[in-house]
Amino acid sequence: MQRTFPIILLYISLSFGASSIHPVVKSFLIPGWGDIELENNKSSRFFIQSEILLFTGCISAFHVSNLIEKKYITFASEHAGVISINDHRYWVDIGNYNTNIDFDSEHLRMRDKKIGQWSEHPWDWNKNHANRKKFENMRIDSDKYFLAGKFLIGGIIMNHIISSINTLYITRLKSDNKISLKPSFYNLNGDYKYMISLEF
Repeated sequence: MQRTFPIILLYISLSFGASSIHPVVKSFLIPGWGDIELENNKSSRFFIQSEILLFTGCISAFHVSNLIEKKYITFASEHAGVISINDHRYWVDIGNYNTNIDFDSEHLRMRDKKIGQWSEHPWDWNKNHANRKKFENMRIDSDKYFLAGKFLIGGIIMNHIISSINTLYITRLKSDNKISLKPSFYNLNGDYKYMISLEF
């Protein structure tokens, strides 16, 4: 939320601080905004609705991930005596080993440098594999929602880019300038590459 507020301020200042912004820039800042200026209401509505859906989905995914994270931390505290720390690898290991002693024994056989890594943050599921499995499933669900949120951020970025390209295309059509996609296929040191270039 703290990162979102400066971005919103930047958008507002760009929107109202400049007397004239090119429609392509408008569509990059807010998908569909430039299309409104070009009176292309159909594409404008599509990009605006896409932005709302993607943004809502992204916020919801991160929110659900955070709720499940709080839930599995509380569960581990109650059933394994865990003291919460800010290290994702710690929570992964808690779900994989009954105690931190088991963790050390495993890594002693592996002869790596992880022995005693969690000695100051011990846990013990008291051989209750059902509780440990339940915890692990909650942690995995939280990670899945977090990953979905990150993918949706990529979708939001793509929506901005595609919206600006679409506005550029409409602008060129209105100004009678040709715009085209030119595919090309070439060999670079034995590696075959395929590239699409935008020409206008």
